[in-house]
Amino acid sequence: MKQYLEIGEIVSTHGVTGEMKVYPWVNDPRELTSVHEVFLDENATRRLEVLSSRVHKNMWLVRLEGITSIELAHQLIKQTLWAHRSQINIEKDKYFVVDIIGLSVIHDETKEQLGVVTDVTTGTVQDLYHVRIPSGDIRLIPVVPEFVKKVDLEAGVVEIHPIEGLLSDEH
Repeated sequence: MKQYLEIGEIVSTHGVTGEMKVYPWVNDPRELTSVHEVFLDENATRRLEVLSSRVHKNMWLVRLEGITSIELAHQLIKQTLWAHRSQINIEKDKYFVVDIIGLSVIHDETKEQLGVVTDVTTGTVQDLYHVRIPSGDIRLIPVVPEFVKKVDLEAGVVEIHPIEGLLSDEH
């Protein structure tokens, strides 16, 4: 599993003292209030301490070390921020999208291989797993208890209970 995860993008400044608005790439921006350091690259070589952070109108407002003016903050607009996964507080039974992609999808009863998760759509009524079936086509699986029975990151599988036609090639 990746240790450093993309957590959002700086989209604008907030005020004149260097505070920035970050569009969060998490389900709830409050999950980021525990982050105490961010990185400007996925290799964690450009580290900045988080001096303060708060949530305002579904945005993460953050003040970073060394960014003391609106001019300095403006230079970071469109910059992706990264954080170590251990700093992000996610709810039990929630997962990082990056950890779901690539998991094998198997039938919960027969253990038959049904496909592989290639993407996840979030922000809809429920998340959707994009599953590449053996024919190469993509099928969307709603992430609801009726279909997704278990996610086992260690085993590398998502167990689902498909209804008839959910993963078939027939339309």
